[in-house]
Amino acid sequence: MSKYRSAKEFIAAVMERYRTLQVYSDQGHVIIRRAGHEEFRCIFQTALGAGGDFRFAFQRPHPYWPMRHKISRHVVGRSKGQAYLASTYYRKATTVDVWPDFALPIAAATGISMGSAHRIGQLLFPEIGGRSLADLGRPRLRSPKWVDGALCYRVNGLEGNKRVTIFVGMHDLLIRKFAARNGHNEEIRQALDLHTVHPATHFEMPKASA
Repeated sequence: MSKYRSAKEFIAAVMERYRTLQVYSDQGHVIIRRAGHEEFRCIFQTALGAGGDFRFAFQRPHPYWPMRHKISRHVVGRSKGQAYLASTYYRKATTVDVWPDFALPIAAATGISMGSAHRIGQLLFPEIGGRSLADLGRPRLRSPKWVDGALCYRVNGLEGNKRVTIFVGMHDLLIRKFAARNGHNEEIRQALDLHTVHPATHFEMPKASA
């Protein structure tokens, strides 16, 4: 039996858990499955450091199926209060955009990261606006399931008009999987680490290249 009286109370506890983290890192991917097509997979790595330093690096294949072998690489982050988004498209030059507001590069990275940049950014930082777990419609707390060796509570609900299921570790209140459209879209987070302290250099803004 869950110790939480409702799904909303549980979601509030999950959000509070993320907002109190001092360090955090993970590795994962977003998968989109469509009938008659190969999987579309966006791979990412997350790191949270001291003083709000943040780095979310991700790579994704070209959106046009015959050019899927071409990979773009991106890093959205904040280092010593400076927010940035660096992008390298298909082995071309690296461009770096500097932003006055951390929410802006997160918003810019949301679409190309298949939503994963915003999802983790909104969990970790209160200044990141937009849809959050608290906005989940008609949430229901379901029986636990195992995900990658962790026993997880399941929360079902509506994200807009889309039915989603969130898998959250029972022992640490950290999200392992976010699934939508009957498993056709999934965001998987693995190798969760609350102990490794990355050096400040890990979060530094990448350099632009010609």
